[in-house]
Amino acid sequence: MLSCSRILTLKTYGPNKLFDITSEVEKIAQEIRHGLLILQAKGSTGAIVLLPDDKQIVSKFEHDLWDLLPVYGWRHPGNAYAHLRSTLLKTILVIPIVTGEIEYNAHIFFLENQATVNKERHIIVLAYSTISE
Repeated sequence: MLSCSRILTLKTYGPNKLFDITSEVEKIAQEIRHGLLILQAKGSTGAIVLLPDDKQIVSKFEHDLWDLLPVYGWRHPGNAYAHLRSTLLKTILVIPIVTGEIEYNAHIFFLENQATVNKERHIIVLAYSTISE
């Protein structure tokens, strides 16, 4: 049963910049205690990724995204690379919750794929409780 829904809003810049949304997601996880969280990056150029809590790995990930897909040379003008990165990396993430804790030993990031500054981004969070308390 759907326990709650939220929309997380953040201002981003990019491309290839990660924004840690773990603490906001953890607050919602504590509300439902047991169940599932479904996160969806609204739009077609952002992504949601799980990475270890390690600044060096996060930095390398941002850097290595440049090699994932070329920025230029696409028939679609503008931001084809952002759409393709988003598709490859995913815009939806499902997270199991047990006793109010996220069942991944990782941080949750929103990835800005577009070359933009101060872009308002929205992440839809649906929380489903599997045990009524």
